Amino acid sequence: MKAEAQVLPQVETLAATPQILKAMLAVATPEQMGWKPSAERWSIAEVLAHLIHVEINSLRFRARKMAEEDNPTFPSYDQLEQYAKGTYSGKAGHEQLEKFCREREESLRWLSSLPREAWQRTGQHPEVGVIRLSQTMNLWAFHDLGHIRQIAELYRAQAFWDGIGSLQVYYSVNP
Repeated sequence: MKAEAQVLPQVETLAATPQILKAMLAVATPEQMGWKPSAERWSIAEVLAHLIHVEINSLRFRARKMAEEDNPTFPSYDQLEQYAKGTYSGKAGHEQLEKFCREREESLRWLSSLPREAWQRTGQHPEVGVIRLSQTMNLWAFHDLGHIRQIAELYRAQAFWDGIGSLQVYYSVNP
């Protein structure tokens, strides 16, 4: 029972992320989804593309390897390298959101099939050494929440900041 209590918050966060993003971005325009606060910063669409890429090529990949193999070694994942290569650019925001939701559903189906003892399985992270699947699950939820916050900040800065006019003195934005 104790292991189940440790797992559920992470899985519940993963399950909630698509609904949170869909609700937040329901009326966002394509221009708002593609807006970048500066050339080196990411747009909402790029953050969503990053979430998809990480879902497939890092977090789900590593979780699956740990569950199915004995102490596998993982390749590095460098999000800045992926960004520089254009992996996240040139994609429509709402299409990326739908694709993310589909990929997350696949991850949740797979995660629900794992026995609870799988959460203690390990793998070799290229920079930090041995990690457990339970740590990867915490990272996955932590990663989601960070990008939800990032997307919210981008959206509020682009969609609403100018519209609050002189009331800006009470707030700040950091998209």
